[in-house]
Amino acid sequence: MTSHKLFPSATLLVPESERADYAAIPLPETVTIPDEITGVSAVRNWILAHLKEDAVVMLDDDITACVCMVSLRCRKLSPEETLAMITNAAWCARGADVRLFGWHQRSDPRLLQRNDPFGVNHWVGGAVGVVRDESGGVPKWDELLKCKCDIDATLQELLDHRLVWNEARFCFVQDRDKNLGGNSLFRTADRIATEKRHLKRKWKAHITFEDYKSQDRVAIHAPRRQSLSLQ
Repeated sequence: MTSHKLFPSATLLVPESERADYAAIPLPETVTIPDEITGVSAVRNWILAHLKEDAVVMLDDDITACVCMVSLRCRKLSPEETLAMITNAAWCARGADVRLFGWHQRSDPRLLQRNDPFGVNHWVGGAVGVVRDESGGVPKWDELLKCKCDIDATLQELLDHRLVWNEARFCFVQDRDKNLGGNSLFRTADRIATEKRHLKRKWKAHITFEDYKSQDRVAIHAPRRQSLSLQ
């Protein structure tokens, strides 16, 4: 676990049976989740049902840094800068009347378009923010999905509410799919392949899976801008 070093004021959520294992983590508050709540999607739904704040940011436990990508080299943000950036992103999402928000998925400054620093149709994961709407509503995650649930939730939110706020200038760095415990208990090659087939059947041309340097890559296709021809 590394995320607590970047977020010293965060609330730690752990299964009831594992609370003692995390007793040494220096965070101000620990909340336990029932052991029967398993999988990322079920945990996200539980958090949003039990934490009543207007905005909630859910962070994976293996985040090592938050980087700013607006220059040719990434710059790591301090914990204070990171908290201010997250707060600003939540306010931007609220101002845009968006319920789901997040950040760039790859910490490569070459991927950032300087004249297009914000997106409204990119998938979020790793660090996921939720802003409640006027009626208190929040996105829902499909609890049958254990591995590819954030992609599905993003597409569902784009279908239901049209926009997902993406702050592309910043990225949370983490070692994805490498830690033991947690969701790795469900993450098998067969399960991932099954979920990818399910998502492809469900979303058809709106989702694409491909391999790049032995890693899975995913792209979603939900255009939110009209094409413009100057001819």
